[in-house]
Amino acid sequence: MGRSSSPIVAQYAGSVTKSDPPRSGLTVAITGASGYVADRLIRTLVADDRVSRVLGFDIREPHIRSTKFIFDRLDVRDPEIGRRFEGVDVLIHLAFIMDPITDEALMRDVNVNGSHNVFTAAARAGVRKIVYTSSATVYGAHPDNDVPLTEDSPLRANLDFSYPAHKLEVEYLVREFRETHPAIVFTLFRPAIVFGANVDNAWSHVLEMPLLPLAEGHEPPMQFVHEDDVADALAFAVHADLDGVYNLAPPGWIDGDEVIRMVGRRRLDLSEPRLYRLADRMWRLGLAEAPAGMVHYTTHPWVVSAERLAAAGFTPVRSNQEALGETVESVRGKVRIGRKRYDKASLRRGAASVGVAAALGVITVRRRAGQRV
Repeated sequence: MGRSSSPIVAQYAGSVTKSDPPRSGLTVAITGASGYVADRLIRTLVADDRVSRVLGFDIREPHIRSTKFIFDRLDVRDPEIGRRFEGVDVLIHLAFIMDPITDEALMRDVNVNGSHNVFTAAARAGVRKIVYTSSATVYGAHPDNDVPLTEDSPLRANLDFSYPAHKLEVEYLVREFRETHPAIVFTLFRPAIVFGANVDNAWSHVLEMPLLPLAEGHEPPMQFVHEDDVADALAFAVHADLDGVYNLAPPGWIDGDEVIRMVGRRRLDLSEPRLYRLADRMWRLGLAEAPAGMVHYTTHPWVVSAERLAAAGFTPVRSNQEALGETVESVRGKVRIGRKRYDKASLRRGAASVGVAAALGVITVRRRAGQRV
């Protein structure tokens, strides 16, 4: 979603004051306003006659121009953010560093402390409703998981993967917040992997790898919710009082073998311990985009049931296959080596292909020889 990872910047672009004329519609505030989901959500809200104003907060300005949209360059950790929430009816908190960074202290500061600052500031400002996107990763990926998981399933996020670890920590904050502020409607979504043509993150980058490193003998089912459906669910929650936790995913899931077929990349099978060690080494060398804990989520099941949200009136219209298919199409012709992306055609011609072949050759030889990686 939207990212907030640089030093605090406060460049005020607009506020709610007592001299503002009366409004007939809602004022909705969105943190992480420059993210790809936020972009679709803002465009939906400014076209909604029931919404009179949309306030966006981020450290990067989004590419949206509307008389109903006011952008404020502000970090979610800034204590001044509470003053900007005065007069806001609904707050949608999307600001979060998703792709892990080596400076985990900074990442946690933005993700956890930033979320706490936003929630408490909203309560002080009198915001009536808060909508927050957590993640289905908080359930953890484990061989004994129920298939599917429900909102009442235990939260066992794999803590060696910073993204779900931070999402889980924020969920604990939300539990305490709801107990302290029972009058505030608090909607917490747990989306599956968010995919679509505009997604560009660690999950979509896996699809660009020349070979897919996978745990031998493991093909867990996977779920993918389309970016537009996530935006639509958030817009739905603006008007519907969904107080509580809701999984967000299309009905069903895709079997692991079908996922591999749709991705269309060759797989590199390693034992689970060896795959974990390889992923850990690549992360430590700066050649991977996520810690080794991400291996759990490609090895064990963590698909969810979204029946509770469907009963509340919202069901995604795009299937798992459509969400995955759009992302696969968007990365077609691309190859990712470490943190760099190349055109497949230029790789065939350029010297980079030699390095790729050598690196993959080392991994394959070690695997066949039974060496540790």
